[in-house]
Amino acid sequence: GLSEFFVQQAFPLFFFIALAQSWNILGGYTGYLSLGHAGFVGIGGYTVGSLYFLFGWSPFWTFPLAAVSAGLLALVIGAICFRIRGSYFLIATMLVLFILQTLAVNLKGLTNGPNGIDLPLFTSDFKIEGRIWFYVGLATVILTTLVAAAIERSRFGLSLMAIREDEDVARSMGVRVVHCKAYAFVVSAALAGVIGAAYSYRAHTIEPSTAFNLDISAAPILMAILGGSRNWVGPIIGAALFHTISTGLTLYIGNEYSDLVFAAILAGVVLLLPQGIMGLIRK
Repeated sequence: GLSEFFVQQAFPLFFFIALAQSWNILGGYTGYLSLGHAGFVGIGGYTVGSLYFLFGWSPFWTFPLAAVSAGLLALVIGAICFRIRGSYFLIATMLVLFILQTLAVNLKGLTNGPNGIDLPLFTSDFKIEGRIWFYVGLATVILTTLVAAAIERSRFGLSLMAIREDEDVARSMGVRVVHCKAYAFVVSAALAGVIGAAYSYRAHTIEPSTAFNLDISAAPILMAILGGSRNWVGPIIGAALFHTISTGLTLYIGNEYSDLVFAAILAGVVLLLPQGIMGLIRK
């Protein structure tokens, strides 16, 4: 069977892989880099958290609603933010993240404000709890990877890649640019909502500063850079490397310097392998 250590340690890795896959649908395939991805993770977490807080509904059964609420939010944000491109889009999505964090602090009737919401345990047995979350985490990886692979092989995926290469040329070739971007954003966000629901429920708590954390938005960008963002394999490689390197650095040189060393490694990858590890493999 699976070793207990691996079962307990696997969830953060699964979380990063699923997060990177979901972000890559918009950021990698479509070329719209977003720093607001944590917003959808947070909305997913708060959907299950608030429904438990207000009505006592089990978070496990409200996972689908987390996808719906994050997808609807993406529709609204997309309608506003898709009028701009490039670094302006990146900054706009980051602003949305900070707005959501502020709302979570202030809408106390819904979110319990800065105190956050405590979520229940599945079971008091630590081992069984760990195994449940191992399989939930694995399920999010399988779900996001299947969706990403299906998009990549579809006509829709080709349209997204055409937008990434040149949006105006894609439009002149008959690609329904606005629709394609909206669909990509909604799918990306809905997946992030489910991931956020799982992440928050496993942590047994959700509060504004961790739910809408800029680090969670930046992480999938770094993973895509590391692994390569042009196909579904890249985020898996990138997330595995990201998790392994960052955990290793923290263990061996401590938190103080690990970020610096990690940044140096990333800079090296960007300069030497602009297409990420997958670009090197394909050569």
